[in-house]
Amino acid sequence: MEEKYTENPEIITRVDVVQSKMMIEISLIDVEKEDINLMMDEKGFFLSAPTESGTDYVAAVSFLRSVKPSEAKAVLGEGYLKVEVPFKDPLENYIKVVVE
Repeated sequence: MEEKYTENPEIITRVDVVQSKMMIEISLIDVEKEDINLMMDEKGFFLSAPTESGTDYVAAVSFLRSVKPSEAKAVLGEGYLKVEVPFKDPLENYIKVVVE
């Protein structure tokens, strides 16, 4: 039976202040697109991705600012999973109260 190893992938995050979004690059060498499990909510993400060589990449990351996970876009290319997700407006769910 082949032995499995778990490894944390290299993760680089950048913030685009002008477009109000976060860009995340995750190093996933030897991983097929269909094997990537990326789950995100407004506070962070969880990733698991098995490789053909027996290593499982696993990561859980918390964000300092809320994001809009339903608008996240992820593309795998050249050994990196590139994710872009816009930040949530901190006042987005607030309702203006009319003062009489």
